[in-house]
Amino acid sequence: MRFLTRKSKRLSRKQTHVLLATFTVLLESGFSLQESLLVLLRSGQFDPNTVKDIDQRLKQGQRLRQAFSLLHLSEAEQNQLDLAETHGNLVDTLQRMVAYQILLEKQNQALQKVLAYPLLLLVFVFTALFAMRRFLLPQLLASGMIDANHWGILFITAAPWIGAVIVGGLGGFVLVVRGIYAKQTALKRATFLSRLPFWGDLYRCYQTSYFALEWGKLFQQGLEIRQIITCMQQTSTATLVQELAVQLELCLASGGLLPDKLKDYAFLTPEFSLIVFQGEMRGKLGEELFVYSQLLTDRLFQQIEKKIQWIQPVIFLLVALLIVGVYAAMFLPIYGNIQGVIE
Repeated sequence: MRFLTRKSKRLSRKQTHVLLATFTVLLESGFSLQESLLVLLRSGQFDPNTVKDIDQRLKQGQRLRQAFSLLHLSEAEQNQLDLAETHGNLVDTLQRMVAYQILLEKQNQALQKVLAYPLLLLVFVFTALFAMRRFLLPQLLASGMIDANHWGILFITAAPWIGAVIVGGLGGFVLVVRGIYAKQTALKRATFLSRLPFWGDLYRCYQTSYFALEWGKLFQQGLEIRQIITCMQQTSTATLVQELAVQLELCLASGGLLPDKLKDYAFLTPEFSLIVFQGEMRGKLGEELFVYSQLLTDRLFQQIEKKIQWIQPVIFLLVALLIVGVYAAMFLPIYGNIQGVIE
């Protein structure tokens, strides 16, 4: 007799967050990995095939990254799991991953609230433009009240084509940039992202906070810098962590200094190399990196909130200019025609 088994599906980001949060609480309560998975399975809250898949992979001796392959985790989160197997502080790693996801969710909700009303106005403007072009403009042209060659009328007539060209051009540009971006190494992609306007500062804070946190944990476990670099090299290939580790290993092998090498990377803050240098001198590098990571995380979300607050006024300004432009294009020809008749 043949049994049909339903294949395990990759969880969504929201489902991953809920599973990790519950899993972390169980580990905090003293349950082992297998016991925690058994509780998740019995709860009936999660897809049983997914939980069984994680349990089976762990029993086979696979790494956490591989065991959690059905979860929706970013590259940075997967690297955190790799490093957690080295420093052994899995619960703390999962706690920080869950806390970070909660903060991101709050920021996403705030961004949606900020964008909702301006986007609604934008839809209204385009609807009004379509209605003018489709219904009002033909009647005005037929009545002879306006000149068909006036720049405003030409703009309203060509507006859909102008919009299509702009959208198509932006879409083509994004596709070309994405194609070039995908072919670059992780180090070059990180450097590119850190130099983007508006986004670069956020990305630099995020990456530096991540490296400071993971290095701080490893230093607190008693590892030396060369051992930490070796651990980083053992993460998945073609990732930023692994490629950075290779470059740092070459630097140290050639007699270079780690703080000087860290200054060359645009995706790390200038203070990071200074902290590494001073921490090595004082012998408290692990503690200092850990504190610096906390400060950067706070700075990151403060910057995100400030940028979100600027988004709404800018969109309102663009919408206002668009509204004025549409009405000017429609009514200036009428006003000019009336003025000509009066004269």
